[in-house]
Amino acid sequence: MKAVECSALTKKFAKTTALDSLTFSLDENKIIGLIGRNGAGKTTFLKTCAGYIKPTSGEIKVFGEKVFDNMNAISKLIYIYDDIKYNDSLRLGDILKLGPLYYKDWNSDFAVKLLKRFGLKDHMKYCKLSRGMKTQFNIIVGLCSRAPLSLLDEPTLGLDAAVRKDFYNILLNDYMEHPRTIIISSHLLSELENLLEEIVLIDNGKLVLHKSVEELQEYGVYLNGRSDIIGPFIKDKQVLSLRKLGNSIIAGIKNDLSDADRSYLSANNVDISKINVEDVCIYLTRKREDGEPYAF
Repeated sequence: MKAVECSALTKKFAKTTALDSLTFSLDENKIIGLIGRNGAGKTTFLKTCAGYIKPTSGEIKVFGEKVFDNMNAISKLIYIYDDIKYNDSLRLGDILKLGPLYYKDWNSDFAVKLLKRFGLKDHMKYCKLSRGMKTQFNIIVGLCSRAPLSLLDEPTLGLDAAVRKDFYNILLNDYMEHPRTIIISSHLLSELENLLEEIVLIDNGKLVLHKSVEELQEYGVYLNGRSDIIGPFIKDKQVLSLRKLGNSIIAGIKNDLSDADRSYLSANNVDISKINVEDVCIYLTRKREDGEPYAF
């Protein structure tokens, strides 16, 4: 069974199309990155996946069930985001005690352990926490729920590098012991790449690609050499980036090089190197101001 299935999923707000006919599916028990620039539609997708908002058209299913207004489907997921609200009277310990009422796989011992690890106390009121401390507590709730589908919307926003690294380690270790489907949204990939198994890249509400991290690591290459060699060579290639340096060119292209291509480039002293995954995603969602292809 698929953890998430989208079929022509569309969400419009007045004249704005936030999700534009998204069609893809996600397997169970994987850590998946939902990647895109600010405003790409990541949060709208997660809210739709969590049943917070109803699609304008198309559909989305969680473990085979439509999720909007469906308590059975909603009980199998958790959605963690930056602006979670709790009653002002609730202390952290009170909130954690509510966990088992909502999530059947909730682990209270893990919650106590993480509260201590992040330096938080039971008696603290959530409404009095700093933004960073609220983020840490939200992470605790998200991890301890062990929900079959965990939706984490920019979960480390506002945290320093050391805490972010700690979170990634905790998440990965717990995932290895308790597999589930985890979707992490982000507009940056540099810290997440080694954590993710698949990437869903969206831009302006549209699906750009859905591939494994391994595939994306081989997706693009840089060619660095003389303009008179590289210019003609890349005219029929998908060009991702281009930089001219005097008589030289550094061109980023989709990696569809044949053995003959590589032999030709090597014979003409063209250096070939991989494009990292984050840069591939940046290039695939970058807009040319003139809307025209690269010229040589």
